[in-house]
Amino acid sequence: MINKDLIVKKLKERVEGFKAKSELENVGTVLEVGDGVATISGLSEVMMSEMVQFDSPDNGADDELLGLALNLGEDTTGVVILGNDRKVKKGMTVHRTKKVLEVPVGNGLIGRVIDALGRPRDGAGPIISEKFYPVEKIAPGVITRQSVTVPLQTGIKSIDSMIPIGRGQRELIIGDRQTGKTAIAVDTILNQKGKD
Repeated sequence: MINKDLIVKKLKERVEGFKAKSELENVGTVLEVGDGVATISGLSEVMMSEMVQFDSPDNGADDELLGLALNLGEDTTGVVILGNDRKVKKGMTVHRTKKVLEVPVGNGLIGRVIDALGRPRDGAGPIISEKFYPVEKIAPGVITRQSVTVPLQTGIKSIDSMIPIGRGQRELIIGDRQTGKTAIAVDTILNQKGKD
């Protein structure tokens, strides 16, 4: 025999103990896609340089499709697609991540092959990193930087004798096409082998 009072009591306990959780999420919809840029409607609260995530049934967890919000308009947002733009279609849903473009940093990256977003591409599992740095970061001021004290040898005698270059210093190689700018940079990189 069914005890109606017990059933009513249990239902009342469940109803009284129920706490509804609601969360407001700012989502958008792709209006058009062209040349690696998607025009999004509805992302009114997106930040400049914020990563957004495109919803797609054929994207796996390891291959999430991200974009970078750059052109913030009143009604639309221009998003640069960071990945295969052929997967982005008109009408797709776009979610905010509430994070600016950032990459993992630290010892977990040593010896790993990663893409431009810091995701592993070498099949050796996830990258263990405790810190993430924004890609767009203001460089420390000249006074707070460590002084340039160690010379950097390019391996090209004419450059090393005329132009002192220090390790950690920035140099600009200017010249017309086909004059050997890339060759100088590659030779400099190769000359550093075995020099810590």
